[in-house]
Amino acid sequence: MNNIEKRKSKRFPVLYHLIKPVLIRTRGSKAGRASPAIMANLSAGGMALLTFSALAEGSNVLISFDLKDLKIDNVKSRVVRCENKEGSYVIGIQFINMPDDIVKKINRMADDFDSCETRILLGEKPVCKKGCSYFEHCQRIAKGHYS
Repeated sequence: MNNIEKRKSKRFPVLYHLIKPVLIRTRGSKAGRASPAIMANLSAGGMALLTFSALAEGSNVLISFDLKDLKIDNVKSRVVRCENKEGSYVIGIQFINMPDDIVKKINRMADDFDSCETRILLGEKPVCKKGCSYFEHCQRIAKGHYS
C-alpha cells in the first residue's frame, strides 16, 4: 500500500465536539439543489465532508460555510471522492477557485495546528501560543493559556 500524501496543502480537523455545517449546491435546477453536510477537515485545497447524500465523483459543486473567523460563499469546487460509510457518505472536495486571502488564512491555521501538535508531542507547556489562528476552533483538553 502506498502511503504517500497526495495533498498539496496541509489539512486540519474541524469536527471535534462542534458541528460545522456546510452547504453544497449542485446543478440541476435554476437555483441548484442545496444539501447540508458536516465539515470533518479543511485545507486550502479542499475539505472532507460527512453527509447523507451521495455526490457523483467529478461533479462540480458550490461550497459555502461560516466558521467563527472564516467564511466562504459559493466557492467553485469538485467532488473528488465519495465513500459510502453504512448509510452516510464521506465526500472529498477540491476547491477550484478559492480566493487568495482565504487560502493564506487556511494555510496559517493549518500551520498553527501542526505547531500545536508538535508542542503537545514534546510535552511543552503551555501548549497555546499568542496569535494562534486555530485557537477559536481548538477543542483540545491540552488547550491552555497563551504564553
